[in-house]
Amino acid sequence: MWMKILMLGWEFPPLKSGGLGTYLFHFTRELHSLGVSLSFIMPCVGKDLKQDFINILQAGPASEIIGIRSTLTPYAVSLPDGTLQLQVQFAGLEFMQEVRAYTVNAVRIGKDISCDAIHCHDWMTFPAGIILKRILKKPLVVTIHSTEFDRTGQLFPNQQIAGIEKKGLVEADRIITVSKLMKNQIIEKYGISPEKIRVVYNAVDLSHYKRKEVQKPLAEKIVLFVGRLTIQKGCEFFLEAAKRVLEEEPNTRFVIVGTGDLLFDLINKSIELGISNKVTFTGYEEDVSAYYSIADLFVMPSVSEPFGLTAVEAMACKAPVLISRQSGVSEVLRNVLKVDFWDTRELAAKIVSVLKYSSLMEELRERGFNEIQQFRSWRDVASETIRVYRDVIG
Repeated sequence: MWMKILMLGWEFPPLKSGGLGTYLFHFTRELHSLGVSLSFIMPCVGKDLKQDFINILQAGPASEIIGIRSTLTPYAVSLPDGTLQLQVQFAGLEFMQEVRAYTVNAVRIGKDISCDAIHCHDWMTFPAGIILKRILKKPLVVTIHSTEFDRTGQLFPNQQIAGIEKKGLVEADRIITVSKLMKNQIIEKYGISPEKIRVVYNAVDLSHYKRKEVQKPLAEKIVLFVGRLTIQKGCEFFLEAAKRVLEEEPNTRFVIVGTGDLLFDLINKSIELGISNKVTFTGYEEDVSAYYSIADLFVMPSVSEPFGLTAVEAMACKAPVLISRQSGVSEVLRNVLKVDFWDTRELAAKIVSVLKYSSLMEELRERGFNEIQQFRSWRDVASETIRVYRDVIG
């Protein structure tokens, strides 16, 4: 191995909550195949996670940190010479306690690891990455997969989290974003210089996402949503469009795969709209390929989507795809339909067009599938990231 990277992340399969875990698995495996040695520090999950291509280290649980309180807790880490390196106020919420515990333990582990550069993924790891940059005197690369503005639909960002994000972006020697949309957002929201930002688009694992020969459980046409049920993903607009669609195409079922903090709100919304008998909430599913395979149309109506892996996964399973223009993946996909997430009238009209005209459905299905066969690989993602490493190390 000719390059050593100390990587910090919040999840790793099989323990993952969304696209970040999928990304990290494929991305780190390809880095290893290209000669990168990886030490990966993640939060403690209570069980061993072993992979032959990465050394996974778990930062201890919050219970190991003495003095966590339910009030604002000042937190500082000092270098061996006693100089103060970073001070962050972590709110006393349970998740912030976990972030604080991770920071303390990740620094304890990481300060003794030999590396050429440090690479952090998303804001939860930024405080530890900044401290380790100063202790180890190594360059810091951060990949930002989603900002606080994305996660809150640009409405009410948590200023504490946004402050940590900005600190990490300012301190980083290079920033990787997964789309130009994300690059422009951090320039606008955080005042980051475009010169230190590199765009590295995501990829798809074609060996994992393949069309399955699955019998449809019902005779209805199926319009599919897959994603976390949060304000960012735009599922409420999906339901509002569903109401309009059912007025013209009543033999349609809207299937929502995923869970999240808006689950009960969305169930109630389907009742209020009078369409609950036409909407199925499946909850979380580990393997969504079967759902993609039976979909007559996959819809990704995201309010603010840095990339949007579900769209390319669906295309790999031969599902016709409709995405919001407010997604990073819309920059690189051609054979899909696109709409502004908030325009539920246009969203419904395009859904109806696909359901009504089989020729359009089949054209989207076949052209989309052919496009994805030539899509980026995770080897491409790893190779482009190595160029970023070389840039900061050199």
